[in-house]
Amino acid sequence: MKSSRLFGLVAAALGIGFLTVGWCLAQPAHHASSKEPAADNYIGLHELENFVAYLQDTKQTNTLRRFNDYCNVTIVTRHSAELGVRLHVLNDLRSGRTNEAIRMLELQTTSDVVGFAASYRELPAGVREKVGLTAFKEARAYCNKYSVKNSNSDVDEFLANAFKLLDKDDRH
Repeated sequence: MKSSRLFGLVAAALGIGFLTVGWCLAQPAHHASSKEPAADNYIGLHELENFVAYLQDTKQTNTLRRFNDYCNVTIVTRHSAELGVRLHVLNDLRSGRTNEAIRMLELQTTSDVVGFAASYRELPAGVREKVGLTAFKEARAYCNKYSVKNSNSDVDEFLANAFKLLDKDDRH
């Protein structure tokens, strides 16, 4: 019973996160071509469900408990970091420091792009096909349009390297 509750809590927390992301992402005005496979906006939740079910089915309760602890720490850490960035941006905007707010958001975008690309490259091909790239493509368009540069040339190189995965992806 305890593992079912654990699964429910983890699934609910991640489900809320994925629903928020799905709700927040704007869809492009044009429709995707019929050749483009449909992205699964809940692929992470589906993978989580499969993993937790596997741990439950194989009676790996210690691993399930440790995984739950890991998930909770990850969620807390992520939300704390996002809250810090969001509050910094809000304070900058309220103080009229729009350039600083833009800079902070662009730094966060750079971090998200590099992190996305690194993890995306590690996914099995079958899973990669289900991952939506709309926001990633929009990030590349934004970075190109506004010439997003960092004070560190290594970061700029990481960013350019991250966007190369779109050049290799045949879904765009």
